[in-house]
Amino acid sequence: MVSPNRFFVCIALCVMLYPPFSYGKGSKKSDVLNHLSSRSGSLHYSLFNWQSPPTKQLLAILDHQVQWDNAIPSDPSSSGLPLRFEKIDGTVAQSGRVTERYRFFAEGANENKVFALRTWLVDNTLSADTRDIYVNTQGLLMIHKPKPGQEMILKAGDDELVVVVAADNAEPVRFVLASRDGETQFYGTLVPHPLAADEQGCKLEVRIAQPDASAVLVIADGFPAKAKIPLVLESAGSVDSEVLTTNSDGHAEIASFPLATGKDLEVIKASAEGPGCLPSVVLQRSAAAHAAPKTPEH
Repeated sequence: MVSPNRFFVCIALCVMLYPPFSYGKGSKKSDVLNHLSSRSGSLHYSLFNWQSPPTKQLLAILDHQVQWDNAIPSDPSSSGLPLRFEKIDGTVAQSGRVTERYRFFAEGANENKVFALRTWLVDNTLSADTRDIYVNTQGLLMIHKPKPGQEMILKAGDDELVVVVAADNAEPVRFVLASRDGETQFYGTLVPHPLAADEQGCKLEVRIAQPDASAVLVIADGFPAKAKIPLVLESAGSVDSEVLTTNSDGHAEIASFPLATGKDLEVIKASAEGPGCLPSVVLQRSAAAHAAPKTPEH
């Protein structure tokens, strides 16, 4: 059951990502966007015919999403270690919307530190759980210091931090767990219902990056390292051909801005060609919706 005393406080991204930790009144989205626009990103993007280039603000947000997803720390002193998510269960409402509960792990986190969890949604809503959070030797997030006998457990019942998530297809929810002394940060991106194609080990994913899929991230994994990968994007009858350059892990990403209107069933189709593989994935209009609130419970 969701705790009746839970609540979130909206915060600016600069507070969210950089120590020291502090909590304050809700900040305006424009303040968040202005802060992000000061970042100089290197994310490549694709444009269809007659599209205007995206704003510096939007590119900064998308670039930051990619860094977050790849667990690249904004602060050089951060660990940049990824959070791990484990699904507990899920329920289906009469509307058909699926709500799922997750426990979190920050493997390698210092048991003697006090942490805080913060959340970044697709609609650029930023929020923080005001409670102190702790970990045991397994990295399990708990709402109090581990009791005797809880140091090695992987489940803690009412003593563990449980996060409730309701997300549409291809919709990510981003989290950061940071120590209150600002020395350690663990990033994690949870996509409960990923939209991806896997062919012969070549994986292509489309991830919603802005509300109503006005911007998406196309992510390639499992391709040859440091290779040129042909990518074809299609939206509302327009086609754009790009070339993805993979890193040493065979990973690459690019931002795209679909042309599809509210009447279009297919928002965007992405196809990438690798040696012996041609994964293709289609984002449908029903999947292009913004996130519902996500709430921790205990």
